[in-house]
Amino acid sequence: METKANYLMIGGFVLGVLAFAFIFIFWISNFAGGGKRYLIVFESSVAGLTSGSSVAFNGIKIGEVQSFALDPDDGRKVQVLISVDDKTPVRQDSKASIKSLGLTGGSGIQITPGTPDSPLLVATAEDPVPTIEAARGSGQGLFDAAPAALNNANMFIERLDDLVAKNQKAITTTLSNIEQLSTVLNGKSAEIGSTITDVSEGAQSFKTLSSKLEVSLGDNMNGLTRQAKESMQEFSATMREGRRAAATLNRVLEKLEADPRGFLLGGSQVPEYTPRGQ
Repeated sequence: METKANYLMIGGFVLGVLAFAFIFIFWISNFAGGGKRYLIVFESSVAGLTSGSSVAFNGIKIGEVQSFALDPDDGRKVQVLISVDDKTPVRQDSKASIKSLGLTGGSGIQITPGTPDSPLLVATAEDPVPTIEAARGSGQGLFDAAPAALNNANMFIERLDDLVAKNQKAITTTLSNIEQLSTVLNGKSAEIGSTITDVSEGAQSFKTLSSKLEVSLGDNMNGLTRQAKESMQEFSATMREGRRAAATLNRVLEKLEADPRGFLLGGSQVPEYTPRGQ
């Protein structure tokens, strides 16, 4: 009986120690040393985050991720519960985002300090776990998006392979034609060079002919310009003579109209006839 009682005491003691250790660990992980708790709601993937992932404030580690949960009203949103140091000045305009810690370092949460004049984000009776707003566009990081990019690249390569396979005959024929054309051109290289030389010489001859025509036309144009100038001078002189003749004729007509008899008889007037004896 006494031995059996000792076993019961030892077993009870062990169970008590295990229960106390379990309660202590639960208290440590959720309350003691956890500091202040905040909730962050991300509207995109949180791949890379795990329970225990680091939480940094302005680049300094101040806590860790405690748990995850899907939003009961919107399955696209993920609620992340974090615990941070009591002295961390999380403000109402602070923002949270997911940052990659490297190729093998997983991901963590980064919280911005916000502006100094913004009130601190504290727990209330209505909201015992305040929510830190997630930064716009935060969620899947660069390294988390790498698998999707690789998948898209693989799909593109597969489509390219299918396209090449379906048009292999046409591609082979085209390459063969290009090779034949290259062979023909290579055999006609001397003729092609001679043709290019002839074209170049023809262009030079045309340039020389154009220069000569330009000089000839320039000389002819100068001669035509001189002849036109002399003709205009002669025409102007003729017009002046015509104007003088017209003025003279006008004066003659005026004199004839004023004294026709005197003008016709040379200016002597015929005396009126008066009978004798009167």
